[in-house]
Amino acid sequence: MKKDNIRQPALAWFIGKYPSVKEPVITSKFYTPEESWSKSRVWFFQVPLDVIEPNKIKYIHMVCQNHLSGEPFLYLKVPTLFLLKNEKSFEIDRKAKVLRLYLSAEAVDMYKEIRKGSKLDFKNFLQSNYA
Repeated sequence: MKKDNIRQPALAWFIGKYPSVKEPVITSKFYTPEESWSKSRVWFFQVPLDVIEPNKIKYIHMVCQNHLSGEPFLYLKVPTLFLLKNEKSFEIDRKAKVLRLYLSAEAVDMYKEIRKGSKLDFKNFLQSNYA
């Protein structure tokens, strides 16, 4: 199976829309049911634990490959404080020093974290008006 790396196109898109953002930007390709562990449509992010510091970094900027019509990417502006307050709802790999997010791309639970079953909703962080 061909592996698609969307990081560079996603970053180019993001920088074109938001050139003044200096905080961390992480990206995810859209995973089809055949590609994902959950056999459902998802985006998968690995957030380095050292950037989840609300006193230093206010937001993590998450760019998702869009599988629907419109812009090629979707953008979630997630407060680091939200990640910190809800850390028990996420898979955390202390050895790799990452927080793993599995956001659903299914219509019924779009933008909800599904790995640990918390269904924590990220929809409110979706940025729909572009600069």
